[in-house]
Amino acid sequence: MSEQTWSYQTIEIKPSFVGNFDVDTINEVLTREGMKGWELVSTLNVGPMRPIVLFLKKKRR
Repeated sequence: MSEQTWSYQTIEIKPSFVGNFDVDTINEVLTREGMKGWELVSTLNVGPMRPIVLFLKKKRR
């Protein structure tokens, strides 16, 4: 049995000028990357006016 290996990527979603996030933009990014085989693993938002970081993985071929 071979071990599973993964590729990883991070994507930053920047807030608007007033600090809000466009949910439609986040959904578009996740859908686009999901169609490429990427799976969302985790998110990070360290505070107001900071980007959300999406952590994704997919099986390495």
